[in-house]
Amino acid sequence: MNSESELMETVKGIVEKRGKDAIEQAKNEILGLQYNGGIVTSALKYFVRVTLHDALSVFPALISLSCEAVGGRIEKTPSIGAALTLLAGAADIHDDIIDQSTTKYSKKTVLGKFGGDVALLAGDALLIRGLMLLHRECESLLKEQREAILSSIFHAFVEISQAEAAETRLMKKLDVPPERYFAIIKMKAVVPEVHCKIGALLGNANEETVKSWGHYGRTFGIVSTIREEFIDLLEYPELQNRLKNECPPLPMLYALQNSEIRNEIKPLIKSSNLAKKDANKIVRIVLGSEEVQELKSNTNVMISEEIKRMSFVPKNKLRMEIKLLLEALTEGL
Repeated sequence: MNSESELMETVKGIVEKRGKDAIEQAKNEILGLQYNGGIVTSALKYFVRVTLHDALSVFPALISLSCEAVGGRIEKTPSIGAALTLLAGAADIHDDIIDQSTTKYSKKTVLGKFGGDVALLAGDALLIRGLMLLHRECESLLKEQREAILSSIFHAFVEISQAEAAETRLMKKLDVPPERYFAIIKMKAVVPEVHCKIGALLGNANEETVKSWGHYGRTFGIVSTIREEFIDLLEYPELQNRLKNECPPLPMLYALQNSEIRNEIKPLIKSSNLAKKDANKIVRIVLGSEEVQELKSNTNVMISEEIKRMSFVPKNKLRMEIKLLLEALTEGL
């Protein structure tokens, strides 16, 4: 096993250990309800079977890690993590409707399997159930904790909604300045930020420490999204959908800033149906560009600086987990 595989296996172990209980509870919240059947029920069960089955429990793991790192007890984190998993699932389904994403990594989304109307209703059901679970779990918290957590979640939803709205204005455009799309990525990174903040709040951390963990979560979100942008570039069906219905992947936007590359790529993607051989050529051109190499370099610098910022965490084991979770995001890129 090479060092890259070892790192990924180590990180998967950390994430599974810290987050699996939250994912299982989220599944049970959906499957344990007494339904009368129907197509929305089928869509929710499909979401559990396909989406949650393959989901790495990264965000619930961040709650557990930040809570323990500030000296808190992690017994409460799985239930809060389950509630946020349902809320995030609702947001993802709604996002797929906006982006018209019928497949993700060779598997049909709820939209692709059941259509837009049912997907919308299934997303609404997840949203309501997630809010019910969140309310139930927050009832036992101190008033200050409860108010801070609920306020953080509300502001996160507002920010992610603003990001989605801004992204819709970039759809099907090749001349998007990469800085403009990068700003949207930063806004979307509020999701892991709020998970880290909530973990710190559950651990009774002070305001400064909560803010530091929020910064870590925001950095984690930015870097993980950059990784997903590279994956979408490399996956032929995903690249097709991005060019047809969404904004081109971030690496392509950076490469298109080079006039020579722009003149070489644009004729390849003007067709309504991107040929696979043209997609492969685009990937080679984009990945070989100086602009994309600089993006990778800047991402590594961002990671290094964040790891230094988190050196205040007292336990070596937890500092190592913080470091590995970030470093694993650039493996294979």
